[in-house]
Amino acid sequence: MEDAVPLDLVGVDSEAEKVYRHLLAHGGGTVEDVVTALGVTYPEGLALLERLHRFGLVSRRTSGEFLTVDPRHALRALVESRERQLASVRDAAGSLGAIFDTVRRARNGGHGTLVISGPEAVGDRYYRLKQAARAEFCSLDRPPFLLAPNGPLDEAAVGRGVRVRAVYAAASFVADGSWQELGSLVSRGEEARITSTLPIKLAMADRSGAMVSLSLSAGNTECLYTEAPPLLEALAELFERYWAAASPLAGAPGPGEPLIPPAGPLEEDRKPTDEERNLLALFAAGVKDDAIARQFGISSRTLRRRIQDLYAELGTTNRFGAGVAAARRNWV
Repeated sequence: MEDAVPLDLVGVDSEAEKVYRHLLAHGGGTVEDVVTALGVTYPEGLALLERLHRFGLVSRRTSGEFLTVDPRHALRALVESRERQLASVRDAAGSLGAIFDTVRRARNGGHGTLVISGPEAVGDRYYRLKQAARAEFCSLDRPPFLLAPNGPLDEAAVGRGVRVRAVYAAASFVADGSWQELGSLVSRGEEARITSTLPIKLAMADRSGAMVSLSLSAGNTECLYTEAPPLLEALAELFERYWAAASPLAGAPGPGEPLIPPAGPLEEDRKPTDEERNLLALFAAGVKDDAIARQFGISSRTLRRRIQDLYAELGTTNRFGAGVAAARRNWV
């Protein structure tokens, strides 16, 4: 016996499905055939056939005979129709959710706090938060990542006068190409800093709305969205603490561009290049040499030579000494 097909999922109830299977087995039939085969009344048989006709599963001839349509086409059309209906329900979730948020804010004195889960819902809220920023957008960024860098949105925010500040964890630069993506963001006006690690992921617009991660596992997208002033004040203070302690970053070098200039005479008064500042920042964040070389698109051997040039410039032989000498020269 064949496995039952759940046609009720596309609106075909069990009685109509029995008639449909009878017609398929006999290549079609009349109302009288259905009455005889299934033991229903004439009005019931006619109603069932008319229902199948509305579903597009059978065609009706002028003689009164009903012929089955190829189910590979007819059922696909039914599924696609149901998918469109479900999509319209999904699309309505946004406007219905806005009503929900408005009511919740009203009940909480206008300051809503809610849990959001699912990639689509989290992504939609993040973009809405960023688009709502008018003065400043701040973030603490670390893996796992849900969204790809949204360049046009960052550029639009900076273009309308929004100050965009971000602190990145060192782990943000493990994947190939991440340094170039950051360099692109910085070149469009983002202020970026790096630190060794971050405890959460945070995004905040104008100190009026914020999203914070509730889990750091790769498969969990759940986050908290809040407009509550006490929480916003605490999150803003957390961001400023990490911002103050992190090392500033400049734009990433382009293809073939040297990481730092060749070693030369000691120049106490000269300013560091962007590449020197970035290398010192990556040192401070604890990023490994191999990861730095991969991000800059150079070999580990070339990076080691550049690092030795930097050490010679600063009069040291290790990362710690480089940080001390750079601080003494106000390079960091």
